[in-house]
Amino acid sequence: MNSLIPFDKGGIDGFPQLSRENVEPNADIYETPEAYVLSLDMPGARKEGISVTVEKGVLQVEADVADHHDKQAKILLQELSTASYARKFALGEGVDMTSVDAHYQDGILTIKLFKKPAIKPRTITIN
Repeated sequence: MNSLIPFDKGGIDGFPQLSRENVEPNADIYETPEAYVLSLDMPGARKEGISVTVEKGVLQVEADVADHHDKQAKILLQELSTASYARKFALGEGVDMTSVDAHYQDGILTIKLFKKPAIKPRTITIN
């Protein structure tokens, strides 16, 4: 028996391996006075492999997660996900489709969807 097999798994034969599939990443959405902010949990994704598009009122996010092991290695146990991420969000009319900012750090993709000027709160000075 190989010493790298976790004791609670009882060996390799018949042990299910994770398959590559599309997963909807968990999301938080909140609003600031200037923008709607969307944070997506995408562990294992690389910044270069993330695609964010806005078209016809739909925000689409996709990312691939690469295998974490050497291609020549014999897999004995695979629990780290290699799933691809994919999720779509419908955008309301208050979003400025031309003003979107995205930032990826520590497995979290943060997207700011700036509001159109007409719906931003304004303070009116009283003369």
